[in-house]
Amino acid sequence: MIDTLILLFLLFLAIPFAIAQIMPNKKWLIAYTIFFGTLAIVLYYEHITTPINRRGDGFSYIFGKVAACLFYTSIIVGIINRATVLYLRSINVTINIWLIVSLVLLNVILIVLMFIGLMIVY
Repeated sequence: MIDTLILLFLLFLAIPFAIAQIMPNKKWLIAYTIFFGTLAIVLYYEHITTPINRRGDGFSYIFGKVAACLFYTSIIVGIINRATVLYLRSINVTINIWLIVSLVLLNVILIVLMFIGLMIVY
């Protein structure tokens, strides 16, 4: 049971991030941002406008809240990461192992900060 939940959380975190990383140019990244950004805003708006007595409680509510936070965070970090790589490629910066390591560390820091921020907002 716990292994399945951990796998599901990792999928909520990995899939939107991985989709952002395969965007070949700025136009595709802008389309991805509009589509998934609109989806995230609609889901967030639906959550905020739902009355408190209809939101639910217990494990399922916490599970959904954490999964939604991971989904939003993954979208934002994926867009930031891909935009950074596209920008560096446009100014002819060579992409080496240290750049990849620094981007991975940046992603980890962004995920932690945004997840904490979204949990505080909720």
